[in-house]
Amino acid sequence: MRVAAVDTSTILGSVALFDGAELVAEDEARVSNAHGESLLPMVSALFQRTGWKPSDVVRWGVGVGPGSFTGVRIAVATVRGIAIATRAQVVGVTSLDALVDGMPEEHLLVSVVPAGKGEVYMQARLGGDFVLDPAHVPLAHAGGRLADILRARAVSGQPIPSGTPVLIAGEVAPMVDWSALGAGVVLAPDRPHDFPRATAVGRIAARRLYDGANALEPVYVRPPHITAPNGVTT
Repeated sequence: MRVAAVDTSTILGSVALFDGAELVAEDEARVSNAHGESLLPMVSALFQRTGWKPSDVVRWGVGVGPGSFTGVRIAVATVRGIAIATRAQVVGVTSLDALVDGMPEEHLLVSVVPAGKGEVYMQARLGGDFVLDPAHVPLAHAGGRLADILRARAVSGQPIPSGTPVLIAGEVAPMVDWSALGAGVVLAPDRPHDFPRATAVGRIAARRLYDGANALEPVYVRPPHITAPNGVTT
């Protein structure tokens, strides 16, 4: 099955093509919020390089956020349009899941993505189950928020097993004070776990049940907010 994937939920825009489990080609660029100008040319160039046509793709994976509101909308609208035109399958993948793809699930996996305005989007999973559902948290409070949740689980009889390593992914992870979690915390702020990437989105999309293109929706976590007088949102 040929799979194409895109992610523009952060400043890093990326595209990847898979033939079965094989990564055929990928491309990425830091373009801030200019994904509307760069995404389709990047997709087109990758298809031209590999000799693929959009109609060759059976399934599209797309990063649905949370992250940049503008970036997420661009990716979702682009993939929805292509999928409707080609009748391809579509799978939405959150940036928080993509960030920790490939990390061992027996660890407590924490994803941290910039949210702007001094906040981060964060989630924590263990063995595929949510310990912390996707949330937006002030960067200064992120470590304490997770520590409070772990303490509450211990009181309620659902403690994280003693000695479970904590892996924290994301370029902004070193900016957070995680000392409240105690020992055993490992930061992963470097590639491939610095930003959500289309390669991770594609791998996840290939193994999930697919959605209809019309069912594809952004995951904002918090409502979009107006950041400029002319009504432009981020």
